Amino acid sequence: MVMSSLHHTACSNGYVIITSHDMQQWLCHHYITRHAAMVMSSLHHTACSSGYVIITSHRFAHFFASPQLLKGCLDREIEAVDSEFQSSIQSDTDRMQQLLCSLARKDHPFAKFVWGNSESLKNGPKEKGIDLAGRLKQFHQRQYSSHYMTVAAISPDSLDSLEEWVREAFSAIPHNQLPPPSVTDAPLPFEECSFHRLYKVVPVRDTHEIQVTWQLPCLFNKYRVKPLHYLGWLLGHEGKGSALSYLKKRNLATSITAGNSGLGYEYNSCFSLFICTLTITDKGFEQIFECLTIIFQYLKLLNDVGPQERIFKEIQTIEKNEFNFKEEEEPIDYVEKLCESMQLYPEEDFLTGDDLLFEYDPEVIASVQAQLVPERANIMLLSKRFAADCREKEKWFGTQHSVEDIPTEWERVWQNLETNPDLQLPAPNMFIATDFSLKAPDAPSSKYPVLIEDCDDKYRVWFRKDNFFNTPRAWVCLLFQSPVHTQSPEHAVLMDIFLNLLSFNMAEVTYAADVAQLEYSTAVVTHGLALTINGLNHKLPLLFDCIVKQIASFSTTEENFKMAKEQVERDYRNYILKPEKLNKISRLKLLDYQYWSTVDKLAVADSLSLISLTEFAAKFKRQLFVEALVQGNMNAEDAKNLMTHLCNQLEFEPLPKLFRVQPRAVQLPSNTQVCCQVMNNDKQSPNTVIVDYYQCSPRTSHEAALSNLIAKCMTEPCFDTLRTKQQLGYDVNFMHHCTHGVLGLSLTLVTQESKYSVEYASSRMDSFVREFHSTMSSWSKEEFQAEVESLIQELLEPDHSLEEEVSRNWGEILIQRYQFDRLEKEVEQLRTVTQEEAMAWLYRYTHAGEHYRKLSMKVVSRSTEAVVNDASAPGAGETGLEEKEKLESSVELPPTSTPARLDISDSDLESFKRTLHIYPSYTTT
Repeated sequence: MVMSSLHHTACSNGYVIITSHDMQQWLCHHYITRHAAMVMSSLHHTACSSGYVIITSHRFAHFFASPQLLKGCLDREIEAVDSEFQSSIQSDTDRMQQLLCSLARKDHPFAKFVWGNSESLKNGPKEKGIDLAGRLKQFHQRQYSSHYMTVAAISPDSLDSLEEWVREAFSAIPHNQLPPPSVTDAPLPFEECSFHRLYKVVPVRDTHEIQVTWQLPCLFNKYRVKPLHYLGWLLGHEGKGSALSYLKKRNLATSITAGNSGLGYEYNSCFSLFICTLTITDKGFEQIFECLTIIFQYLKLLNDVGPQERIFKEIQTIEKNEFNFKEEEEPIDYVEKLCESMQLYPEEDFLTGDDLLFEYDPEVIASVQAQLVPERANIMLLSKRFAADCREKEKWFGTQHSVEDIPTEWERVWQNLETNPDLQLPAPNMFIATDFSLKAPDAPSSKYPVLIEDCDDKYRVWFRKDNFFNTPRAWVCLLFQSPVHTQSPEHAVLMDIFLNLLSFNMAEVTYAADVAQLEYSTAVVTHGLALTINGLNHKLPLLFDCIVKQIASFSTTEENFKMAKEQVERDYRNYILKPEKLNKISRLKLLDYQYWSTVDKLAVADSLSLISLTEFAAKFKRQLFVEALVQGNMNAEDAKNLMTHLCNQLEFEPLPKLFRVQPRAVQLPSNTQVCCQVMNNDKQSPNTVIVDYYQCSPRTSHEAALSNLIAKCMTEPCFDTLRTKQQLGYDVNFMHHCTHGVLGLSLTLVTQESKYSVEYASSRMDSFVREFHSTMSSWSKEEFQAEVESLIQELLEPDHSLEEEVSRNWGEILIQRYQFDRLEKEVEQLRTVTQEEAMAWLYRYTHAGEHYRKLSMKVVSRSTEAVVNDASAPGAGETGLEEKEKLESSVELPPTSTPARLDISDSDLESFKRTLHIYPSYTTT
C-alpha cells in the first residue's frame, strides 16, 4: 500500500517513520509475524502464506482504518527510529543527501529532516510543548485517506477471489474528504546563490569523489521519453570514447555514475535531480579542475550533436528485451513496485511505465540537456584531506563541510569549452541480442545438474538444460581452483589487485555487454577464483571469449598497477570501517583455519610491486583445476565447446587433488565462552556490534534441519524481545550458519554505547538464548508443528527465477559437496523432528556442558561512554522476565557445569587458533 511521497516531508520531522514503526509493532503484537513481514515509511507491505491471505489482509488493512497509536508505545517507537538513525549516521550516502537538503530554501519541503531521531521527535517537541501523540493522530487522519492510497496484491488465488478479499478488507479505510496534499506548486528547492557553489565535504570513508548536481523541474509527465535515463546512459557510459574511459587512461578516475535513481529524493512531483558522481584517484584529486572539465566537455559534446535517435532506439531495444525476458521477481518486490507505479502512471502503463522508453522526442531531450551546463551546477568535493578546512557542520548528521565560490578561472574556462577529440558517442553495441529462440535439448532432461565431462585433474563440466522457466537466458559459472592465493596475505592481496586490473583492462568491452543485459562478476572464494557470466544467451559466448582472452593475455603497466593497488588499499580501509564487517572478519580469523583477514591484507599491501603481481599471475594461471556449471538455454554441446575453448586459450597444467585447497573449520574449546573485544575503527561511529556465535556440530541433513528450525523458531522472539521490548538496538537478528561444514547459530545486535553498555547488552542477549529453552517448552504441540510446517513450506518454495536455481546449484559446487537435492533431504528430516528433540538440541549447544562452544565477538564504539547499563533501561520492564523465570523453575532441565570464560585480544587470535583442534575437511573429492 502506497501514498504519495514528498508531501510527507511538509509535516513534522519523522512522523511517517513513527507511523511505520508503530504499524510494525502493532502487527508483531497482533499475530501476523509468523506469517507476514513488513516495513517501510510511506510504503507498507506484507507477505503471508497462501492459507492466510484473508485474515492477514484484514489485519493489515485494520491499521489504516483504525490504528491503535497507543501513547504507551510512543517512546518505544521513537527509540526505534533513533536507533535506525544512529545505525545510518556514518553512511556517506545518507549524509550527502541530508547535506543537500540543508541547502534548500528554508520553507521548502525538501529542507525537512525526514529521518527523525530522538531530538526531532522527543526533545524538540517537548521543549515546544507539542502534544506529539495528538499530532501523530492528526497526521494519520490527514495523510492516510483512502483516495490518496493505492493497493496492489499478488496471490495464486483467482483474480475474482483476490478482488473480493481486497475490497472487503480495505473498504473500511476512511475518506477524509480533503484534496491530496501537494507540492506541485512549490518552487525549485535551491536558490542559485547557495546552490551554484563549491562545497568541500569530509566523508566517513577513505575516498576522493566529485559530485555534480543539477536541479530540474518535475519530469513525471515525460516518463514516455525518459530524458534523464537517456542522458544518464551517455554521461555514465564507460566504453570507448566515454568520459570515464578517457579519465581512466589518464589514471584520474576509477568509476562514474550519472542520472537519476527514480527515488523520491531525486524524482518527485516538485522537481528532479540529475547527479553525476565521479570517484577519482590520488592523481585525480590533484587535478580536480581537469576532471570536472572533462565531464563538462562531454556534456558540451551532447549539446553540440543534439539528441541521437540511433542511441535512443538502442536503449529502447535493450530495455524492451529486458522487460520481455525479465526473470520473475520476488512477489513482495514485484507488488511493491507495482503499487508505487500506480501512483505515477496511467492505468495502461502500470506494468510498463517504469521500465520502457515509449517514444523518441528530441525536443524533450534537448530541453533537459540544455540545462546540464556548468553555470547551473552544484559541485561537491569529498575527501578526508579537506578535514582541516571544513569548519561547518550539518545539523543532524554532523557532516563537516565548507562552502566557497567556484574559482573565477574555472568558470571562465567552462564558459568557452573547447571540443575534446578524445570524447565520442558510443559505437553501436555488438552485444545486443536478436535471437530469442529456445534451443532444442541434446541430452536427457534432469532435475539437477549432471556431470557431462570429467577430465582427470584438469576440469569438470556440470550441465542442466532449463526446461522450467523457458527463457532465452543462460548462466556460465567457472571455478578456477588454485591454492596460490591462500599461501600468504601478500598472495591474497595480489589476487585482489589481479581482479581489479583484469576488470580495468576489459572495461570498455564488458561495459557494452553489461548495458545489453549480459553481466559478469568475479570473486575470490575459498578454493580460488569464481567467474560467472549470465544474461540473454545469444551473445553470451562472445562475452565469454572476450573475458577468457583477457585472462590469458593479462598484462599491465607500472602506473596502472599503482592505481589498482591504491584502490584496493582504499577498499580495505573502508571495509574495516564498518563495524559489522570488522566483526565478521574477526570471527572468521578464529573460525577459519586458512583465512587472511582484510586487516592482514592491509598490513602488507603497500610492500607489493608490479614484479610480484606479474609473477603471481603467471603462477596462478600455470596450474589449475577448472570446474564449470552451464545452465539455462544452452545445450550440452555448447557447454563442452566453451570448456574446450577455455582450455585452448589458457593452456594450463592440471592441478592434482592433493594440491587443491581443503578448507577446514577450527573447533572452539569445549564448555568455554571465548570473548574477544575489538575497537571500532570508525572513531565517530556510535555503533557497537555484538555477535554471539554458538558452534554446533558437523553438518548432516538431520543436524542441518535442526539448526535451521531452531533459527526460525528464535528469529521473531529475538526481534520482539531485544529490539521491540528491550529497545537494545535497531538491528537484531538470529541466524544459522555452516562454516566449512560445521553448523552454528548466531545472535547479532547493533546497539549504541551511549545507551547501553556492552556488558548490559551482552547479558540481555545471553539471557534471551538461555531462557528460550523454557519459552519453547511452553509451546503446545500444535504451535511447534506450525513452525515446522512453515519452514518446510519455505524450503519447498519453488524457485522464482533461473538465477535462484543456479545460485543454489552453484553454491553446492563452490563448497565442493554437490548435494543438489540438499533441501529435499532436509525436509525429509524435518518431518521426523519432535519438539523434545529440538529442545534437547538447542539445550546441548547453548547451555554449559561438553558441547557448549561459544564465541562472543564485540566491536565496540569509541565515541561515547555508556549511560544505561542496568534493568532500569527503557523497555526492561516489558520483557516478561519474571514470567519466564517462573516458567523456567517449573521445567526440569539437565544439570550444567559453569562454562569457562577465555578473554582473547584481537592481536592474539591467530596464535590462539593454532592451539585448537581442526575439523576434517568438508569437501567431496
